Amino acid sequence: MPRPKHNANAIPTEERILSAAEQIFGEQGFERSRLEDIAAGAGIRRPSLLYHFKSKDLLYTAVVNRVFVDLREKLIEEMKPREFHELVTQLTKSLIEFVEERPAMAPIVIREIVDGRGPAREILLKEISPTLDLVEKWIAAQGKGIVSGNLPIRAALLQLCSDIFLRASSGPLRHTLWDKDDKTSLQLTEILFYRS
Repeated sequence: MPRPKHNANAIPTEERILSAAEQIFGEQGFERSRLEDIAAGAGIRRPSLLYHFKSKDLLYTAVVNRVFVDLREKLIEEMKPREFHELVTQLTKSLIEFVEERPAMAPIVIREIVDGRGPAREILLKEISPTLDLVEKWIAAQGKGIVSGNLPIRAALLQLCSDIFLRASSGPLRHTLWDKDDKTSLQLTEILFYRS
């Protein structure tokens, strides 16, 4: 039987695997996720998945790496010269949008922080800190005279990110625990980063 014709517009297999894996790891966690399910989500069989990623650990590591590279690129895109208030608000909106567009990201990050049994803890340490450093330095430099001098900027950023990630991971509790309009992260941004 001849091989099917290659579709030039098709999503590459590795990309399909990473997308399916991100979704399943987000829903199931590292331990409960099965390579068979990820392969099925990518439209392939397990041996094909293992051709691209030799183990579940390597696949999970690739998923977490990809998420953080994409997040850092999105945040750097937003750090264009503009008025401080507008920029910090846009950074918050971009993080919210990113987490909403990639719903598996927040549960993966929270599980790794709380549980740490997956192979990606080192990636989180390697990726989160430089991203926080970048934003913290930018806020300190651009927010002089706007941000309170007493504000521990890194702690404020972590508080804001925690709010966004917990909300995104909370499932049916989301509207019970937070306002229905979901503007609390933007309100928190104003309270934390703008001197009153």
